[in-house]
Amino acid sequence: MADSPEMRAITTSRFYVEFDGMTDKLLKSVQEIAFQGQVKGNEKALMSGKGGMTVRQSTSAGFEEKPNFTIEVYLAEGDKQFYDWMEGTMPTSYSGASGAGQGKYQDNRKDGAIVAYDPSDEEIMRWTIRQAWVKSYKLSDFSADGADLAFETFELVCEDIERIK
Repeated sequence: MADSPEMRAITTSRFYVEFDGMTDKLLKSVQEIAFQGQVKGNEKALMSGKGGMTVRQSTSAGFEEKPNFTIEVYLAEGDKQFYDWMEGTMPTSYSGASGAGQGKYQDNRKDGAIVAYDPSDEEIMRWTIRQAWVKSYKLSDFSADGADLAFETFELVCEDIERIK
């Protein structure tokens, strides 16, 4: 089955992320796409049955938290779209006196996609992202003796991530 042309492994280095109105960005990485279901009812016994048999029940109880993931975007002169998006979603006093967001995360949600490509630049996988907003922001280190490219890290939360391809 592994020799079948329909089944081929993909590399992690051929990808792209886009959001409403934000394309052609210099992306470093997409990390930790995660969401986890909850199980309830198994913590304690529900009843005791014939012969002293303890009866338990496990039930799905939705998700522990909304799906989230992290993207790293290289800094590019004159491009602040991701940062501006973050400011729109942050509370009006997210950094004390040094700065404030617009407090409009509900109005600044964006739909998007994560796409994986094969070596011939053909799209082979796609995840749709619905109603994402920025949860946290981090800037890479600057150093006088550094040689790395500077980047921003954005942790995103969304209503849904679905693999459609």
